[in-house]
Amino acid sequence: MDKITNRTVVCISSIDWDPLWTRKQQVMSRLPASCPILYVEPPITLLSPLKDRALRRRWLNWRGQLRRLPDRENIYLLTPPPVLPFGNKFRPVNRINQRWLLLFIRRAMRRLGLQNPLLWVYLPGSVDLVDALPHELLIYDCVDEHSAYTGLINRRVVLDMERELMGKCNLVFVTAPGLYEAKKGWARRIYYLPNAADVAHFGRAAAPETPLAPEMQGLPRPVLGFVGAIQDWIDLDLLARTARAYPQGSMVLIGPVGAGVDVSELAALPNVHLLGRRDKEVLPSYMKGFDVCLNPFKINELTDRVSPLKFYEYLATGKPVVSVDMPGVRDFAGVIEIAATPGEFVAAVGRALEQDTPQRRQQRLELARQHSWDSRVRFMVEKIEELL
Repeated sequence: MDKITNRTVVCISSIDWDPLWTRKQQVMSRLPASCPILYVEPPITLLSPLKDRALRRRWLNWRGQLRRLPDRENIYLLTPPPVLPFGNKFRPVNRINQRWLLLFIRRAMRRLGLQNPLLWVYLPGSVDLVDALPHELLIYDCVDEHSAYTGLINRRVVLDMERELMGKCNLVFVTAPGLYEAKKGWARRIYYLPNAADVAHFGRAAAPETPLAPEMQGLPRPVLGFVGAIQDWIDLDLLARTARAYPQGSMVLIGPVGAGVDVSELAALPNVHLLGRRDKEVLPSYMKGFDVCLNPFKINELTDRVSPLKFYEYLATGKPVVSVDMPGVRDFAGVIEIAATPGEFVAAVGRALEQDTPQRRQQRLELARQHSWDSRVRFMVEKIEELL
């Protein structure tokens, strides 16, 4: 990492630094400590508090905040003020929003003394900002098919912005084979680089010395577990069907419920436990109590082009994994169970419980070590340094 040492980074992210850690935080936290990093959280819109009351406090606090992470002193977080809605439906609105965002990024860069950074972006809408922000390299880390999201978006507008953004980039990474095939003609240098896991952290679930979380103690077995945000791409009907198929056991769902997502059917089942969000530091103590880890995505264009991060974290625990049939997991068919239908999913849970052995657990742990965030970041840095 010699060439990247001491260079500055501005990361325009698609997710807040806390509470859910995803690819963005895993990558930024592994860049050299000598690199000052400005991590720009995504602004909410003026309508966001109407959809999610939890955002009301942030909407009222309209001034852009800049703060330093206490445990990573080279990383500074910028929380921008709200922007106009419909930026993903109408390109002129996005241009206004990006110019507004640019004011706060420039101000933060001046305060921190950042010049000519590596500009690292995660959103197609950043296309209307990047030309106005001088940078050494422009990097786009494409983690989803953004045009397939539901909500206030226009698919054509998002795709046009993304195509234009990729054309400006020095380097593009994509997380799924479907993303690579769909976008490989849009960029000069594009690399397929799937998600990974903090292997050492989630491997603690397999360590004898890791205590079991109190809420997991005494649950009827088998315990079928899920960790992650419960959003509209999670198949709640599949989870409910699976819970009903194992009434003698327990289903534990750990993660926040997205705005507008109705979990009432699941919550009504006596063997389902919706625990809400838990800090990432304690997740291994919860996953230690899982008998099977569940990857229950809906099958659609969005999930067809996604690298399921939770899947790699499951692997790192050594626990059995049951997943719906999606391209991002097919390479692991030898060590996990993959199901194409709801009925097959329920049956796969049974096979996972019956056929698990210490040897299979060791296979999963060894495979997880090949898919660590450390190795992913090394690859990214190598490709960046080739251009510096």
